[in-house]
Amino acid sequence: MFTQNEKRVLRFLAASLGKDHSINDVAKACGIAPNGAYKILVKFEGEGALKAKQIANIKSYTLNFEHEKTVCILELVLMPDTLEGRVKARADDLQLLKSLTQACVLFGSYITAKQKPGDLDVLFVLKRTNFGAYKQALAKVQDIIPVKIQDVVQTREDIIENLKKNDPVVTDALRYGVVLWGADVLVQVIEHAAE
Repeated sequence: MFTQNEKRVLRFLAASLGKDHSINDVAKACGIAPNGAYKILVKFEGEGALKAKQIANIKSYTLNFEHEKTVCILELVLMPDTLEGRVKARADDLQLLKSLTQACVLFGSYITAKQKPGDLDVLFVLKRTNFGAYKQALAKVQDIIPVKIQDVVQTREDIIENLKKNDPVVTDALRYGVVLWGADVLVQVIEHAAE
């Protein structure tokens, strides 16, 4: 489907809206060689998912939401290939919240740390009217999860504004997080924030 480097590049561009990124910017931010970044950027420009703009002698790239493939590509990039180990266990535990929230992203040390992390960072997108029911369900989920849940609760409007401001919590969640559900909602949010 997509290589890990392709996913890194597209998730970086999705999380850092409002800026033009050169090949070297993308390569440095994604930890890949400039030549590798160039190949990926050219590939997705050819697919129509990216727009290139020439600024002096530098080419810069942004997402192209005017092309119909962009939304589909981003949704696939945000979906995890497989869930394993403790991430799968937490995904199963959090299912109780699925009907009350529009999107759920695990991020932070829980998904990256090799040792036992002290908490579970989760970004939830929900409707304001579901907040009370969400808090009640979260208390039940917290009883079965062995670590403290640090929830970041956002409405669609909140997350759009935070993406426009390049809020580090939201951008890191989108860049590095594991999307348990709601990839389509997150892509809609990214598209609105890019307008």
